Amino acid sequence: MKPNEEIVLQNKLLIRHDLIEEGLTLTERESLIQMRKRCDILFKDKEGRNLYIEVKEVVDDKAIEQMLGYRTFVKDNDSRFMLIANYPINDNYQSKLHELQIEYMARNKNDIQVQLKNIVEIPKGNSNYRTKENVIKKLNKQGTIASDIYNYIANNLHTLNTSIICNISDGIMFQLVQCNEKFLSISTIGNRLLFHFPNGNRDSIYAKYKITIPELYRYKDKYLENIDKDKFKDKEPNQIDIKLKHVISLDYIKPLINEAYKQSLISSRSHI
Repeated sequence: MKPNEEIVLQNKLLIRHDLIEEGLTLTERESLIQMRKRCDILFKDKEGRNLYIEVKEVVDDKAIEQMLGYRTFVKDNDSRFMLIANYPINDNYQSKLHELQIEYMARNKNDIQVQLKNIVEIPKGNSNYRTKENVIKKLNKQGTIASDIYNYIANNLHTLNTSIICNISDGIMFQLVQCNEKFLSISTIGNRLLFHFPNGNRDSIYAKYKITIPELYRYKDKYLENIDKDKFKDKEPNQIDIKLKHVISLDYIKPLINEAYKQSLISSRSHI
């Protein structure tokens, strides 16, 4: 699967929104418009207007059509719409955007430096939770394990030079700012801990840790025991799961957390 090359620029702009303009306040990422479209980032500007931003590697006709679609579905006439590209926008597209009254700019992700003292929480559109505290409260029947995992990542894996954000939707999804993919999720759907390995080595890591953590499972193992697995496309080919109720302590799954984090570091270096 080809990684979404725009995510790193999104991550950086979510933190360094001063590079867009002064006075912005983040509302959420992947903002749902009329239950039909998802826009990459939604801010409030200093005048209190909604600013819908779509982030692209390059601006093309499809990107402009996308912005026009957002404007059609947004009923607030005061809202603003902006395209931000990783690469310079050619003169023809600049003229077209100006004519259509769509704001635009180019910000190269490699020129944006992000160093975070603490993990930053980023709400995702249509989330019922919005904060990590709400997710952890929802999972409190599982004991303190969700909080223990968060604190371990915040205090041991997050650094100024390997800054981590956590996206909040139906759980907490940890992601390096400099990476397209999340490496760990604590989900309220099924009360699960999800380890992500997008480098294509999920199965070898699964085989390694299944010996010491027998409760681990893959989607195809959990739900397809009675059908021909060879004919089935794995729904989550990069993911290993475990029910939180089986996590007897942080130490029980800490080696696998570290493994997922290490794989994410490898991925992040390809985007520098």
